[in-house]
Amino acid sequence: MDRELLLNWIEQHTDEMIADFQRLLRAQSVKSDPVPNAPFGQGVREALDVVIDLGNRDGFRVKDFDGYAAHLETGEGAEMIATLSHVDVVPVGNNWTMDPFGAEIKDGYIYARGATDDKGATLASIYAVRALKELGVPLKRRIRVIVGCDEESGWDCMAYYLKHEPERPVCGVSPDAGFPLVYGEKGISNLFIEKSANSNGSPLKSMSGGERHNMVPDRVEAILSVSEKPAITGEGIELEQAAGGWKVIAHGKSAHGSTPSEGVNAVTRMIEALQPLNLPDSWMDDVLKWGSHLDGSGLGIAHRDEQSGALTSNLGIFNYDGNRVQCVFNIRYPVTWSLDALKEKLEPEMKRSGFHLARATHTPPLYVPLDTPFVQALINAYREETGDMTEPGTMGGGTYARVMPNLVAIGAGFKGDGNAHEPDERMSIESMKKMIRVYARMFEAMANL
Repeated sequence: MDRELLLNWIEQHTDEMIADFQRLLRAQSVKSDPVPNAPFGQGVREALDVVIDLGNRDGFRVKDFDGYAAHLETGEGAEMIATLSHVDVVPVGNNWTMDPFGAEIKDGYIYARGATDDKGATLASIYAVRALKELGVPLKRRIRVIVGCDEESGWDCMAYYLKHEPERPVCGVSPDAGFPLVYGEKGISNLFIEKSANSNGSPLKSMSGGERHNMVPDRVEAILSVSEKPAITGEGIELEQAAGGWKVIAHGKSAHGSTPSEGVNAVTRMIEALQPLNLPDSWMDDVLKWGSHLDGSGLGIAHRDEQSGALTSNLGIFNYDGNRVQCVFNIRYPVTWSLDALKEKLEPEMKRSGFHLARATHTPPLYVPLDTPFVQALINAYREETGDMTEPGTMGGGTYARVMPNLVAIGAGFKGDGNAHEPDERMSIESMKKMIRVYARMFEAMANL
């Protein structure tokens, strides 16, 4: 492909790209109650409809999988390559300085929930394939853009897609990670840990916080049935009078569940703030220990391997209602380990504490050897286009690269973009343009192997 032709095409379509990006970002695609033809809620349906409209406008072969997913396809050939991304987003959370669904432009950046995770990559994928099609670049294989609607929750979108679409790509990417590519993704498990808890006359009546297991909770509220203002202080702590007592609010800092060290967990901050009251709630010491040790050592499950590093643990959701304590830990474990091994190491701590593992969800790890031909083709295409010799890596995040064989994850932004799952998520216009040309090069390389 002629590089100058591609650059000129991108420049000619930049204004259109910005308008399409803003339209996609303004769809409030947080998962909500299902409605007909919108299994993940009306906001997610609106975002998927934007993708479908773009596909129809730009001459793709479009198929809607009943609101669970859609794909856009172009080209000819017996074989197909694919790119898999998503348009659902995590809840907005707190502490934004910009309208989370305004798609406002400031200093060259577009701000909105989903800008980097994963609507920017979705739009860049569509534009990259459109560029290849409109520039008449010769391709041996078809290219399919697959877009899901439930990546941030349960991946029910991909289960439905795989059930209703029998064809599989010979290779592909999920643009939802880092450049040049990610060839290993840690196993992901959500551990639902519970315990019956007698209040023992404690003034602590309730405590809850966290919106998603894969987010560091940035706000937790507790109710104390005391008449006088409790002697509680600390960073991020505030008190309000409430019916029958006082409300304590702990503020933290949200971050992605795969990188809990980048956030401040409001659950552990709350428990630390309550400690001077010497409450009789014995479970608090265990929850504080487990939530504070981000390597899983508090739970007894710390582990690491050479390929992907150390396990991470995020206390993502917490609830206490006076009768039961419920915790959800989002665990990212090394690629050479297993859920069974993790559970075995967890059992002694559960027995000691009186808690039990009520259930565990599980997504197995991903590992694609670096010498795989399509992986080498992607690395070479990226380096030739950017001059960036960064080595490929592994990560704790999970992408759609796990749902089919022969997929790896690639980048969804560049330096300066980001704040996925955090306030003021953003993507620069220049990054969008760069992603389009990088994706186009990568897709061309895979299609012509």
